Amino acid sequence: MMRRCVILSASAATVTTAATAVTVTAIATIATVAAVVCTTDAKGAERVDLGRDWKFFTQEVANSDNAPLVNLPHMWSGDALSGRADYYRGMGSYLRQFDVPSSWKDKRLWLKFYGANLVADLFVNGRYAGRHEGGYTAFAIEITSLVRQGRNHLMASVNNGVDFGVLPTSGDMNCYGGLLRGVELIVANGKTAISPNPYGAGGVRVVQNNVSEERVEGEVQVSVVADREKSITAQLTICTPTDTTLTQSVKVKVAASSTIKLPFAIAKPRLWNGTANPFMYNVGVKLIEDGVVCDSAAVATGFRTIRYDGEHGLMLNGKPCPVRGVRIRQERAVVGPAISEADVRDDFAAIVEMGANAVRVVGVPHHPLFYTLCDQAGIIVWSDIPLMGGNSIMDRGFIASQPFMNNGREQLREIVAQQFNHPSVVMWGIFSDLSLRGDNPLDYLHELNALAKKEDPSRLTVAGSNQDGEINFITDLIVWNQHLGWREGSPEDISLWLAQLGHGWRNLASGIGYGAGGSPIQQESNPAQPLYTSNWHPEQWQTHLHEVYFRALRGSFLWGSFVDLFEYGSVGYVGGATHGVNDMGLITFDRRIRKDAYYFYKANWNPSVPFVYIAERRNALRSGSVQKIKAYTGQPTAELFVNGASVGVAQADHGIVVWPDVTLRRGPNTIEVRGENVSDAITVNIR
Repeated sequence: MMRRCVILSASAATVTTAATAVTVTAIATIATVAAVVCTTDAKGAERVDLGRDWKFFTQEVANSDNAPLVNLPHMWSGDALSGRADYYRGMGSYLRQFDVPSSWKDKRLWLKFYGANLVADLFVNGRYAGRHEGGYTAFAIEITSLVRQGRNHLMASVNNGVDFGVLPTSGDMNCYGGLLRGVELIVANGKTAISPNPYGAGGVRVVQNNVSEERVEGEVQVSVVADREKSITAQLTICTPTDTTLTQSVKVKVAASSTIKLPFAIAKPRLWNGTANPFMYNVGVKLIEDGVVCDSAAVATGFRTIRYDGEHGLMLNGKPCPVRGVRIRQERAVVGPAISEADVRDDFAAIVEMGANAVRVVGVPHHPLFYTLCDQAGIIVWSDIPLMGGNSIMDRGFIASQPFMNNGREQLREIVAQQFNHPSVVMWGIFSDLSLRGDNPLDYLHELNALAKKEDPSRLTVAGSNQDGEINFITDLIVWNQHLGWREGSPEDISLWLAQLGHGWRNLASGIGYGAGGSPIQQESNPAQPLYTSNWHPEQWQTHLHEVYFRALRGSFLWGSFVDLFEYGSVGYVGGATHGVNDMGLITFDRRIRKDAYYFYKANWNPSVPFVYIAERRNALRSGSVQKIKAYTGQPTAELFVNGASVGVAQADHGIVVWPDVTLRRGPNTIEVRGENVSDAITVNIR
C-alpha cells in the first residue's frame, strides 16, 4: 500500500541489551514539508488460529479417548451459572494437534493464550513448556525448541481451584474455569523477531513523555529477540488516518534479548480527546536484516494527558472531563466470561447508547477488543487489577505471603503492558473494597501504587473504598462505594453523606459508585425499601434510588460517578429473584431487558438522541383507577394520551416527565407518550 510521508529531522535512538546500551541516529519530528513517496508494506509474523477442535476433559476422566471436541472460548463452570455455591473448581485439560511444515525450520514459534483461568500449565509433545498464573491476562511462551516437523501435540491443563497465591482470592465474582479467550500460534519469519513478550504485550510500546497541543515527544520501545548479536535496521513509521506519515530507518545492534528505543516528536499533533475527537495514530515497526524484512508489528494509539485538578476534577488534555461512568463485568448468562467478539460489540453498543463516557472494568481485564472499541469511541477506562475484598468473614482479599504478593506485582505489570498503548485507559485500579481484617495490606498497597507509577507515569491510580482511614490516601483518586438506601440508611441520606464528605474530606479526589438490586419480573407500585438480603427486589425501588442519587450528585464536587450496567454471576450474592445473579445491573444477565433506570440515564446522559420511554411498563396489572404515569426523555416536554385522548403536556425534570393523577378505566388502557417525532405506547390493565 502506498502512503504519503514527510521528511524528518534527526535525534537519537537507544538499544538496550543485557550487557550494553548504544546510541544511534534515529527519527524526530513530523514536519509540514513537501511529501515524498514511501511504502509501508511489511512482512509480519504469521499467526495461526488455534481456536477450534480441542478435546476437553476434567481430572475425573481417566483418559481423553472419548473427550468431546470444543471450540474456544470455552468454560466449564455452567454449574456456577446455575447458582450452585459448590460449583466445580479444579483441573480441566485441553488437547489439540497442530502441524509444523518444513518451511518453519529456521523460524521462532510462540504459543499465545489470551485468557486461561486461573492457572495454566502447557505441554508440547509431552514436554513441559511453562506456566501462567492469572486468568484474564494474555501470555506467550516460546516453543521453538519443543516442536518437530510434522504433527505436534499440545496440552493445556487449566486449574480454577482455590489458590491463595494467585489473585483474585476474594470478591463476589465467580471463578469460572477454562480457556476463556482465544489461542494462537505465532510464527516469526526468522530467528530475529519482535517478541510477543514481555508480559504478553506484543513487543511494541508507544511511550508519551511530553504532550501538548503544540508538540508530542515520546519514544517507541521495541522488544527484540535474536539468535546472536548482530546489526539490523529498525524502521519506524507513524501514520495518521489521513495518510500523512512519519518514517525513518536506523541501524542498531541487538543481542539475544534487546529493547530498541526510538524517540520521536510530532509538531502540532491532533490529540485523543475523548468522545469529542478520539483521534488515533498508527505506529508501525519493521526489523530489516540483510535488506529483508524479518519481522514487523503495528499498533494504534493516541496522545493525550490526564490529571486531577482539585477545583475542576478530572482533566483530559487540560480541560474538565466530568465522568459519567458505568461498571461492567465481562460475562453473560449461558456463556459466562467465554464471550464472543459479537457479544463484546453488543455490550459496547449499550454503553454508547446510554451516553456513558467512562467505564470501570471491574476486577479483571476485559476482552482485548473492548479496549479498542473504547479507543475508537473516546470512552475513558478505569482498569482494575484483581485485588478485591470479599463479602464474608471467610474471604481473604489480601494474604501476606510472597506467592500472593509476587503474583499481584506480576499481574499489575501484565495489565499495564498489555493495555499501555490504549489511550482510552486513563487510570489503573489498585484495589477495591479491601478489608483491613487480618493481614494489614497498607504497605503492599503503597508498593503497588508506586509500581504502577514506575511502570506508567502518564496515568493516574484509583481505588474503590467502603471505609474510612489511611487506605483512602494511597492512590491519586478514590471512589466511594455507597450503599445508602440499599444495605443501610435511605436513598435521601446521600445528600447528608455528600455534605459531610465535602466538609471533612474535601482534600480527597473523590468519586462515587452506587446502585441497588432490581428485578424486572418483580413489580410493585410505590414499594417500601426492601431488604437487600431478601428475594424481593422490585424494579421500582432500584429506579427510585438512582433518581434520588442522580439529583443529589448532579453538580457536586465529585469528579465522577459509576453505576452497574450489567447483572453478573455471583453465587455468593444474597437476595434477588434469580439465585446466583447479582441484580444491581441496569441490564439483565441475559441482556434481554433494559430496566427502567437504564432509560433514566439515557435521558440525562444522551439527550441528543430523540426517544421517549414509558417507565413501570412491566407493572401492567394495577389496582385503583387513579394512577401515576411516568416517562423518560431527553426532550424538554412530552404529551400523554390515554385511550387516544390527550391528558396534557408535562415538562421534563432531570429527564423525567410525570402525570401524577391520571384516571384510567377498568380493564385494558392504551397509554401513549409523544415527544417531537418520537413516541412510546404500552397497555395497563386496571382491576
